[in-house]
Amino acid sequence: MKYMKKLMTLLAVLTLALAMAVPAFAETTTTTYTITINNGTGTYAAYQIFKGDLYNNTLSNIEWGDNVTTAGQEALGNAAEKAEAITGETEAKAFASDVAQYLTDSPAGTGKDSITDLAAGYYLIKNIDVDTGEVFTDYILQVVKNVTVQPKSGKPTLDKQIKHNETGVWGVVGDNQIGDTVEFRTITTVPNVSGYTQYTYVIYDEMSAGLTSNVKTENDVTIKVNDTTELDKNYYTVTVDETNANKFTVTVDVLKAIQDNKMHAGNELYTYYTGILNENAKVYNDGKQNNKAYLEYSNNPHDKKTTNKTPEKVVYDWTFKMEINKIDGESNAPLSDAKFVLSKKGNCSLGTIGDDGTPSITTDLIDLIENNDGSYTVAPAGYTGPVVKVMTAGKITIKGLDDATEYYLYETKAPAGYNRLTDAVKFKITATYNDTGDSYTNVTAAVNDVDQSSVSVQVANNKGSTLPSTGGIGTTLFYVIGGVLMAVAAVLLVTKKRMNNK
Repeated sequence: MKYMKKLMTLLAVLTLALAMAVPAFAETTTTTYTITINNGTGTYAAYQIFKGDLYNNTLSNIEWGDNVTTAGQEALGNAAEKAEAITGETEAKAFASDVAQYLTDSPAGTGKDSITDLAAGYYLIKNIDVDTGEVFTDYILQVVKNVTVQPKSGKPTLDKQIKHNETGVWGVVGDNQIGDTVEFRTITTVPNVSGYTQYTYVIYDEMSAGLTSNVKTENDVTIKVNDTTELDKNYYTVTVDETNANKFTVTVDVLKAIQDNKMHAGNELYTYYTGILNENAKVYNDGKQNNKAYLEYSNNPHDKKTTNKTPEKVVYDWTFKMEINKIDGESNAPLSDAKFVLSKKGNCSLGTIGDDGTPSITTDLIDLIENNDGSYTVAPAGYTGPVVKVMTAGKITIKGLDDATEYYLYETKAPAGYNRLTDAVKFKITATYNDTGDSYTNVTAAVNDVDQSSVSVQVANNKGSTLPSTGGIGTTLFYVIGGVLMAVAAVLLVTKKRMNNK
């Protein structure tokens, strides 16, 4: 009986001990936690890097977590020693970059606004949506209770614009005369680069064949922070593609610029550059030119090679044509062999005009390229091929003209048997576009301020005057005038004699 009492007492003590041990056992094996993500922009994944025995919100007996690969564990060494070596932010950055190379394919959990059912441990959190490009939220995050985090860095953005030469307004569409300088710019945002020791920030730009890029070096690009303060060229480099001079990159050292207090996260960088509308430009209604750009940027502070790209943005530049039809002023029958010159001046001085229709003064005349099909294209400055000042019509088309611009067509030689026009013919093209600028909604023309039904102008000539034939009204008129003159002479003679007699 005595021994039975001792046995019962021992069982009671063991039962109590086991009951007291239950909470501690539940904390280490069955309790799970949640990471809440504020203002996230995608789907986030949590990778367990370290695990251990949890007691009073502290992990002991540290070992590698479930999401570090075997190869990673072998390469990185003892988990407890690695954990003990992480004494501050610098060490955390370095370790996170190392361990990020050895994560398992399946994370411990994923979610957009939260990641649930996580065992105690240390976790690396990252955005797994390629499209969002969100960077890592933290280096290494301790999860020994429910925690809330906010992504440290958002993805940068890019916008692309072209300056409309008549209005000065920046937008998605412009129009120009061939030879004009066309102004472009990108607007990119400066990200939060906390956690990065190296950051990729590269603007990629490409102009279509109808444009000639003026960008060759840093001197051809201007960057303004918030469109006010010009960024020193020491903070960016320009590289032109070796096989296509219309492609270039602008690489900005945002880390250095931020460290030097030249820009800050959330600022906007306005990057300006130009091109020239060249003789190969597509002409309405056969097409338009484009300039496209995107930004490549870092999206993982733990992996220097990982980058993402913004959506590509495109702007458009248009140029136009005008059809010239030479006709008979009475019958509207087509005529040929007239000579014309083109100018933007309404009071253009041509000097003396030769028999072939060539004026002696050509200062204000537009140079033209004569095409094989009988059309003419405006020649840009620096064009090395043959150019003409004088066009021969019939029926011709002038290509490469701007809209909202007054042009003046001067006739320098009329078809044989017709009078040459003494006044210039004024015409102007008007164009409107859709919201994206990649298509026109209407293109019209006005000739001498009169709206036309098409983008064309009819130039009429009248036949010259000839002397009347014998017996016609012209001869009778001569007789009448002669008779009047003889009568006046007789009156004067009689009057003079009377005065002498007096």
